[in-house]
Amino acid sequence: MSTRQVIVVVGAGVIGVTTAHALLDEGHEVVLLEAAPAAARGTSQANGGFVSAGFCAPWAMPGLKRQILSALVKRDAPIRWRPDGSWSQLRWLRDLFAHCKAPIFADHRQRMVRLALLSQAQLRKTLDRTALALDFQASGVLQILRQRPEQQMLDQGLEALQALGINACWYESDQVRALEPFLSPTVSLAGGLYVQDDAHGDCEQFVQGLLAWNIQRGLKFEPGVRIDALEIDRSAKHLRAVRCGTRRWDAQAFVFATGVQSTALLRPALKLPVVPVKGYSVTLTVETNQGATGAIIDEASKLAIARMGGRIRLAGGAELVGHDLKVDEQRCDQLIGQYEALYGPVSRSQASFWSGLRPMTPDSTPIIGATPVRGLYLNVGHGTYGWTLACGSAQLLADSLAGRPAALDLADYALDRSAHQGTRASQARPSLT
Repeated sequence: MSTRQVIVVVGAGVIGVTTAHALLDEGHEVVLLEAAPAAARGTSQANGGFVSAGFCAPWAMPGLKRQILSALVKRDAPIRWRPDGSWSQLRWLRDLFAHCKAPIFADHRQRMVRLALLSQAQLRKTLDRTALALDFQASGVLQILRQRPEQQMLDQGLEALQALGINACWYESDQVRALEPFLSPTVSLAGGLYVQDDAHGDCEQFVQGLLAWNIQRGLKFEPGVRIDALEIDRSAKHLRAVRCGTRRWDAQAFVFATGVQSTALLRPALKLPVVPVKGYSVTLTVETNQGATGAIIDEASKLAIARMGGRIRLAGGAELVGHDLKVDEQRCDQLIGQYEALYGPVSRSQASFWSGLRPMTPDSTPIIGATPVRGLYLNVGHGTYGWTLACGSAQLLADSLAGRPAALDLADYALDRSAHQGTRASQARPSLT
């Protein structure tokens, strides 16, 4: 066990709460600060709920540049971009496009999947240990396809997933319908890619349950605290305290898990390549004998569907629109329409619409660990894979703070990783996803 320290974690979403959990396990005294009145009020509140290593892949992939540029004129495009006139947005897009080459995509995907698999293992341990009550199914994730890939591509794709450590197989259309019996008979199916070890559930329930469990064992949680100043010793490059108005918190270490707010909050100390990417979700109330029964990705529409008890969560869309959180009801209606095309009409009277901002880096890999400022640590930039990567990221952060060897190479997730990696890339292999 590392030397006991006082550690302040800023941000009580899924990243911050799992980080606090991991640091408590190290024997530290942990204070968790959150700007909102309660935990999981940001992107963790109503996200898609997937915990999926099999479909964990960088946003920066071959063909993305064309999709983003076409989104300027296509209203119903899955990806939208609204230029805000800032150099920071253009620089981020420039860096994003630089990562869209196939070999670089393959290298970054391996890095993300390694972290996702570590995170799945840590999540299983956490759920077994805490016995949290939440809507959660470790029943796999099914991607349905309308056209069957060529056999060679299918075989190569499955081999590539297996090489990454993903337990995946091809399901014929009758197997897909057996797994999802309420799919509309009018849906033309070629089959599906089934990733057996993936899971899904209500991320908000997980965050709030894990927070309550850790409060019982000594975590100090302070909601309604919006950090507005950092006390940095410029000569020593050392963060000594954080402040909110007249209140002040001293600690040996500070971990920022503040998502899309991190860039502005830490600007006096660091430049972070993190921008908000807006996504939407719709939560429907359904009967037991209707709708999706598990977790499904519709390859044609990019709609993500997750069953959560008596609810269905629909998620989709990616918008580069700055920090705009306004819910576009037309966008949410589009998600419902895509779902109805698969499962038939649903009642919209109790549908709940939501939007959230995912903190995205140009290479889609989170930033985890120490920074050039002594005492300042990061756990940010998880993009659309917050819950998928959370528990593994928390473990890497604890390893970094303890200064010990980690399960994965910390240099791959460091703020200055480009200096270590250059343009290193592995040979790209065909993939189904």
